[in-house]
Amino acid sequence: MEFTATMPIHIQHVQLPWLFDEGTGKIKDRVTVVLKTFLRYNLLKNAIQSVNDVYPGTRIVVADDTPDHLFNSFQSSNVDHYKMPAYKGYFAGRNLGLSQVWTEYFFYMDDDMVITKFTKMDLLVSFLDSTNFHLVGVGIQDRLSPTTYLALGNKTHRCIIQKPDPGYYYEIRGFPGIYANDAVLNIFLASTNDAKAVGFDPHPLLARIGHNAFFLSALGRLRVAACSLCTVRHYKRGPVAANYSTYRRPNKSFKAKLHHYNLYMHNINCLKTQWVTNKTQKQ
Repeated sequence: MEFTATMPIHIQHVQLPWLFDEGTGKIKDRVTVVLKTFLRYNLLKNAIQSVNDVYPGTRIVVADDTPDHLFNSFQSSNVDHYKMPAYKGYFAGRNLGLSQVWTEYFFYMDDDMVITKFTKMDLLVSFLDSTNFHLVGVGIQDRLSPTTYLALGNKTHRCIIQKPDPGYYYEIRGFPGIYANDAVLNIFLASTNDAKAVGFDPHPLLARIGHNAFFLSALGRLRVAACSLCTVRHYKRGPVAANYSTYRRPNKSFKAKLHHYNLYMHNINCLKTQWVTNKTQKQ
């Protein structure tokens, strides 16, 4: 009898480490705040001021696709305000902001969010330093809203079920109040290099809405957690340009195209949310 033995041999270059200078070890030396803004300069001003108040000296990167005639620069000693071509959108701006980060971690927040003493960024940094997680989200005031994804099917027919209840797998050992999940709100601290490896798809369909698209792309690539002990404040007061809602809230046709794009990009047949309507049955 004849036998054939196959021995796989994997040859590759050594992977060099990518180390970051921690400087003094303070937040300003380890974290860059990334903001995407569009038209809402009154809110952007508050967001920047909140960072300066709680974590003075921390570098802030602002990506802004406001049209030329309405653009207002906030460039300063610790703020790099990058002007984009008009209307390029949400994910394109996130990508631009992330591309300008050279610290180990970055903290992403929308322009209507305000950092407070309850954001506790030191705790978030310590968590990522001490674990193999890549990203940790925080709450908006009293709302954490973590989510898990359940992949059903096989390579030829697959469906992704988004499960916001309970929204997490387990509480992480040694870190009470921090939970493992798959997606968080759009306020989070993340490893710069690991987030860059996933990136934010700049496709025009992700210009207005598309937060969950990042976490679908990160599924199985990034380890995600949510921290119930850390929060930001949602600041919605003040005037907003009259045509802001036109771009912020696209019509049903646009949303349908975005849905089909997500299905195609991830080679899935359906994307659904499973809401728990009967708490008694759940128990």
